[in-house]
Amino acid sequence: MNSRPAGRRRGVRAEVLRGPFDPGGQPLVTRENHLHLSLFAWNVRNGLSASKAVLSNPQRHQDFWQWPTASKLLKETERAGFDSQLQYGMWSGYGGATGWNEAQLDFATAATGSAAVTERLGIYTTIHVGYEFHPVLIGKMTASIDHISAGRLGVNIVAGSNAADYAQFGLDGPPSQEVRYAIADEFTTALKYLWTSDEPVDFEGEYFTMYGAQVNPRATSRPRPLLIAAAGSDIGLDYATRQCDALFITSQDNDVEGYAKRAKKIHDMAAEHGRRARVCAMCYVVMEQSDAEAADTVEWMKSQIDDDALQTWLVRAGHVLNSERQQLDSDQVGTSRTEEAKQDPYLGIGQKFYESLGLGMGAYRLFGSYETVANQLIDLYEAGVEQVALCFFDPLKGVQEMREHVIPLLRARGYHQNPV
Repeated sequence: MNSRPAGRRRGVRAEVLRGPFDPGGQPLVTRENHLHLSLFAWNVRNGLSASKAVLSNPQRHQDFWQWPTASKLLKETERAGFDSQLQYGMWSGYGGATGWNEAQLDFATAATGSAAVTERLGIYTTIHVGYEFHPVLIGKMTASIDHISAGRLGVNIVAGSNAADYAQFGLDGPPSQEVRYAIADEFTTALKYLWTSDEPVDFEGEYFTMYGAQVNPRATSRPRPLLIAAAGSDIGLDYATRQCDALFITSQDNDVEGYAKRAKKIHDMAAEHGRRARVCAMCYVVMEQSDAEAADTVEWMKSQIDDDALQTWLVRAGHVLNSERQQLDSDQVGTSRTEEAKQDPYLGIGQKFYESLGLGMGAYRLFGSYETVANQLIDLYEAGVEQVALCFFDPLKGVQEMREHVIPLLRARGYHQNPV
């Protein structure tokens, strides 16, 4: 038992330290006949584009994260009828000729700025746990953002696994997967107490301790802000279905059938805990007026993939696409990749994986005409994917094309309603 600091006020003892824990219930998870559209990765250089094609027009393809452009992009996103924006949480980029993800707006500043320049758009931000951020600090910041946005906040909780990020904070890491998700579980419970409790809270967990802890203002959202997670392993899915409301999934074969199987698993796991879950997918979009034009753009982008940036990504991921897996030794992997790259134009990972990383970091691909993209989105929705986080090679152009062409098609076919 931890000892209470001298002179500190007493709080209501937290009886629950791990999920499932939903004081006041869950937020609204889904809307009938509505595909939730979110703009993703607008706050980092290049977004999900690891192709030197971005250098053809850096202002449009690379530096859209800079605030004069980003603020316009967010306003256009709201005007287009998107439901939310979701920031990509980054602390370490991947370099290369494109400086892939080397510059970014942080989770709190980007969310606050987004709230100030929009009126309806959901403000979804990404927070890493494991870097010794305390729940009181994050609780105060997020409750303030929720207040400024008038209750539009969503929080994506990431159990950090990037060794370079841990090193930046002076930490040895990452810890085991079990520990990372135990930290996330406890952190999330503490955050829910801070967002909702009218009384100060005493919380004595294995990883976090709070005495007389309270934030004011508390979260404006009722019953609390939406919680998001991305997980692939059973350990990660167990945490996410017990504690979060929206879950990002992937499919090993990156096909609709795989997403349908994964979506069913998520819904079944959430139901076991008496909860609901919105199933989400990260998507990379290259749209043109025709399928042929889009295919030409895609082939050009593939020919320009930034090998150095991809190699750094592979080193940090331990040559494993699923970030749930333990990382390998960086020096060994880096040497191995370099030697293989001399013999293999695909860095030793195969053409399919190579191109998937270079164009979308493994996201589901939406390549084609406006009608093709609309049909692909409908296929995902019918497979059980209720939210898509869209990242565009050219974000401003992509958002405008969604407004003018794709969203009207979705609405005409009954798959998207006016945002609320």
